[in-house]
Amino acid sequence: MSSQFDVVIRGGTIVDGTGAQPYVADVGVKDGVIAEIGRIEASAPEEIDARGLTVTPGFVDVHTHYDGQITWENRMAPSSNHASPPSSWAIAASASRRCGTAIIN
Repeated sequence: MSSQFDVVIRGGTIVDGTGAQPYVADVGVKDGVIAEIGRIEASAPEEIDARGLTVTPGFVDVHTHYDGQITWENRMAPSSNHASPPSSWAIAASASRRCGTAIIN
């Protein structure tokens, strides 16, 4: 018997990116897709307590320095590590382009 959700994120403050006011709700995820937002009674194999935390869609980082970073670092550290202090935001995508850092061989 399979569960209705693979993951339920419980009690987080939802900021959905639409401009609507933040609100507290649960988020049910099934097969990697948000299946329900609201008060979820069902349990799931993985449950995350998000009380006091913000739940948002992934962010698109439109200002990285990966063009130059690849020349001074042996790995491409997540751009959220470059925040001060480091951020716990999930970067869902990165738009990289030449940002004025010269790459000279």
